[in-house]
Amino acid sequence: MDNLGLNAGYFLVQLLNLGVLCGWPLLSLGTLFALRQQKLTGLQQAIWVLIVLVVPFIGALAYWIVKPAAENQTT
Repeated sequence: MDNLGLNAGYFLVQLLNLGVLCGWPLLSLGTLFALRQQKLTGLQQAIWVLIVLVVPFIGALAYWIVKPAAENQTT
């Protein structure tokens, strides 16, 4: 890679950057679509949407970790 003028460390950082930049919108959109399918109250959905949009990557990850369930839903 040095022959091409690319440093291996720089190349790996750029690949990671590309992965985050492409993965973050997909994760956020997937989270918002999954949130539409949940049977939550309007306030609960609004709070999750704000979390996902204001704190994009961490908010989407938090949603998938917590995965809120509707109060009246029986499993």
